[in-house]
Amino acid sequence: LSGGQQQRVALGRALVKEPDVLLLDEPLSNLDAKLRVIMRAELKKLQKELKVTTIYVTHDQVEAMSMADKIAVMNAGRLQQYAEPSELYNKPANLFVAGFIGSPPMNFVEGSVREVNGEYYFDSEHFKLKLPSEIGELVSSRTSEVIMGFRPENAKIIKEELPSTIQGKVYVVEPLGKDVIVNVKIGEILVKILARPGIEIAPGQSIWLQLNMSKIHFFEKHTGKAII
Repeated sequence: LSGGQQQRVALGRALVKEPDVLLLDEPLSNLDAKLRVIMRAELKKLQKELKVTTIYVTHDQVEAMSMADKIAVMNAGRLQQYAEPSELYNKPANLFVAGFIGSPPMNFVEGSVREVNGEYYFDSEHFKLKLPSEIGELVSSRTSEVIMGFRPENAKIIKEELPSTIQGKVYVVEPLGKDVIVNVKIGEILVKILARPGIEIAPGQSIWLQLNMSKIHFFEKHTGKAII
């Protein structure tokens, strides 16, 4: 039997015993990509039908996000966050979780939050971005040195400068069928943006990024803990 077939036989043997708790340690790791997708759905359906509490160990975040009711994210043997998949994605507890969950991963930019004449700004080495007052007040009440994070789908590419936009240059365009990932250079920082199919841009072209301010994240620079 192949490694993948052996894993499936072992899973069948475990289920025949009708256990109260099932521990699966990377059960799909030896399967090819196509079969892994099929088995992922089959395993989830089977678990729901049998109602067996299952602890599923995996390094594949797609498996974890698509199959689990709750996920425990571990790093170097330490629990980083235990929550439902949607909470891990939308409210990561720290930089590690934010960067680990999501494909492409969250973009990060180091900088500081400053108040100038009653207005708040995120100031990095390469750009200055005006923040909504409620976000600026909350972040600056914790610390001034921060890391701002935003997911690739929460930034819009536009071709003209508008208030509260970030200028960059197109570095690489990656067409993926239904999506396009645009790699953008902001100074020396490289960020990934999820764009609509058919977008007409080319490497070297100047563009501006418009962030969805309700979806941005801030983390303490020195501890990595989430602020918002």
